[in-house]
Amino acid sequence: MREETYALVLSQLIAGLFALSATCLSSYQIFQHLTHYVRPEYQLHICRILGMVPIYSITAWLALVLTNPEDSLLLDVIRDSYEAYVIYNFLVLLINAGGGERQLTYLLELKPRMRHPWPLQNVLAPIPLGADFLYWTRAACLQFVFVKPASSIIAVWLNRHGWLGEGIDFSKGSVYLAFVNNVSVSVALYALILFYFATEDLLSPFRPLPKFLAVKMVVFFSFWQGFALACMVWLGVLKDVEGFDAKSQATGLQDLLICIEMLVASICHHFVFSYEEFEDYAPDPKRPLLRNFGDIVDIRDVLSDAKDTLSGSAFERELREGEPIIPGTEAFFSEDGSNTSPSSSIRRVVVPRFDFD
Repeated sequence: MREETYALVLSQLIAGLFALSATCLSSYQIFQHLTHYVRPEYQLHICRILGMVPIYSITAWLALVLTNPEDSLLLDVIRDSYEAYVIYNFLVLLINAGGGERQLTYLLELKPRMRHPWPLQNVLAPIPLGADFLYWTRAACLQFVFVKPASSIIAVWLNRHGWLGEGIDFSKGSVYLAFVNNVSVSVALYALILFYFATEDLLSPFRPLPKFLAVKMVVFFSFWQGFALACMVWLGVLKDVEGFDAKSQATGLQDLLICIEMLVASICHHFVFSYEEFEDYAPDPKRPLLRNFGDIVDIRDVLSDAKDTLSGSAFERELREGEPIIPGTEAFFSEDGSNTSPSSSIRRVVVPRFDFD
């Protein structure tokens, strides 16, 4: 028992050091962005993404220190909610980097239909790009914003009534929640992958690939890491020891690994989401730092987007009621004979005025 207690204290100390280092580094990055807050359409979402590291680090360390299982589940609600929040903010960041919804819709409308990535390219029909594509991409990410925290809250409720269970037990709720989360995170990830392939050339000055990998590494890797540890419990790889059952070991190991990984993530974020990209812009001296911070924590923009996605945005309705901008709808073909006609399923759209500067 003494050895197990020593191992627990040591893991808490190591996790605390990594969590503190990661939190300080990311907080410094956020502070620098707030100090050089000159492009809110980008930096608002970048700061929210950077906030993922402190949230993950602190909640993982607290879950390791507070050994009560219900405390860990409540901390999971916070972490899972912010995880989903980051996914949606990353999508909005990419849309803004493409010039906003209007400009990006116009540019996508002029592109040919996009084939699904392997192995679905021979199974599913090519995707028409444009307003509908952006709408469904937003919806795919937004569902994760609501499904992930909802499943965590349900897990807390099931645990209080003894119905949560652990591992692969079809008489308990954990296996069904894991299935729902798996489907939800896969849909959100696939939507981001499709969006990346559709806009890769348009967003190349923004260097979207390292940013995409940095977000994916934290959010989706931690999910599959937890799933792998749960499978190790089910397969008996992790066994009960005196004072700690296999499930507690898996949970503690997950929290320890998250604290370590967050330091790596904070270093990556230092390069891919650097405030130095905005140093050439003159900051507004009249805009106080606290106001910038207030913008970061204000989630009304996400709620508004959710409302628009559920009801159909005013911009999408405007697209369908405007004037044509695509000159003709006839198909044209590339040298290999493939159809490269504009992917637009909307033949009447508004001519926007763009500012490419």
